[in-house]
Amino acid sequence: RGFPLYFPAPQTNLPQEYQRRGVAVGDVGRVAPEGFFDFIFNVYLPADHSINANGVPRDFSPLQCYEAKDLLRLDYAPGDHVSTPSVREHESATGYFPGGDFLFNCSGSMGAVLALPHGAHVEKLANLENLRRYAAKNAYSWYEYVNGPDRGRGLENGTLCVVTGWEKSRSWGIASF
Repeated sequence: RGFPLYFPAPQTNLPQEYQRRGVAVGDVGRVAPEGFFDFIFNVYLPADHSINANGVPRDFSPLQCYEAKDLLRLDYAPGDHVSTPSVREHESATGYFPGGDFLFNCSGSMGAVLALPHGAHVEKLANLENLRRYAAKNAYSWYEYVNGPDRGRGLENGTLCVVTGWEKSRSWGIASF
């Protein structure tokens, strides 16, 4: 389903607009060993867009943006949770998120729960076909760029990522049984 980031905030050396927006569909980069997303460029934005201010690969041509119907959006309300089927919220929990108590019961031998005190926002690209073809066509030049003198990342094949969706939350709690 993706990669959880130990440091989810955008790096301070990125353009101001990117720092405000954060990770988005179409971002190309890697998950750094330190646990942050190392943004390189966005495939849907022109080379001269402020988010791509740190450069793009040679002969870069942006991919035509997806249609709104191809983007799935979901909002979790404050106090919501996501869990395995064996986990249920206990009815006698007092207070409301954020700041209230919460209790969960697990009816199986294993289970997991993600509590979202402030809710969460999700965006996922449903139609990946154009992006897959575009990435396959351009992957070689992307690796040349990120490993070349301008970026010098020294990435191995398979370590560069294209963001196809994201889940963002101000706060969360996790438990496994």
